[in-house]
Amino acid sequence: MKRIFLLVILLCGIATIYANNQDSIKVEKWLKEATALSKDSCRTLHFAKQMLGVPYVAGTLDGNEEERLVVRTDALDCTTFVETVLALCIADERGERSFAGFKKALADVRYWDGVLDGYASRLHYFSDWIRNNEQMGFVRECTSETLCAQPQKLWLDFMTTHVDSYLPMKKKPALIEVMTAQEKNWQGTVVSYIPKEKLNLSPKELKIKNGDILAMVTNIKGLDVVHVGFAFWKDNQLHLLHASSVAKKVIEDPKTLFEYSKNTKAHIGVRAIRFVYVGDK
Repeated sequence: MKRIFLLVILLCGIATIYANNQDSIKVEKWLKEATALSKDSCRTLHFAKQMLGVPYVAGTLDGNEEERLVVRTDALDCTTFVETVLALCIADERGERSFAGFKKALADVRYWDGVLDGYASRLHYFSDWIRNNEQMGFVRECTSETLCAQPQKLWLDFMTTHVDSYLPMKKKPALIEVMTAQEKNWQGTVVSYIPKEKLNLSPKELKIKNGDILAMVTNIKGLDVVHVGFAFWKDNQLHLLHASSVAKKVIEDPKTLFEYSKNTKAHIGVRAIRFVYVGDK
């Protein structure tokens, strides 16, 4: 998941935004169509399925000289896919069905407290992404609700120990100090994850629901998460709807998540994050 390895504005008229006319047409169409959904519909999966087949393209947020709010519905990596879906859910919840409403929601999801203020204001590490979006009231982590969850101690420093992979930090060394401070907030912090050996358990045992965001936890030194997508159950087996770097597009993975992770050494399990509907607050 390039954005997490690379690794994730207030829209006040002076912010620079990258988007095209087709993005606005599709977003407003999806938001309008969502008004016909029943109240008990899984909106995360509904919006995610609108993007099935969209090409996987890594690094779509990192091609600009200065940090911009990038909107892409024609090319997604795993994180921008999840962010786009969540922003659609938030805009739908707010009743803001314009493209401007969607962009505000996307900025809220992608940046610290919703404020775009340069490269370091983006939520690069997914643990920061989870924490900040919880504080914003958009999601809640539900990993620990599963009885088989185990602790993991985080020591994040991948970005500042691989500066050559991050062009903005390479060009502006002052960013390294900022990112180091963000990483230090996690040194020794314990989080929960569901071991991949348990991903063949039943829905009742895992307590993961359709549409939950699933973050693939890793044993790679200095990192927390290497891939993200949405949970869906098929024949009582857990699958992942995600922007796949293997399939090169957004897919409902035919492999179970247990099979998907089983032979991937960098995966040790998952964290589960749930979109918070207004009625659940």
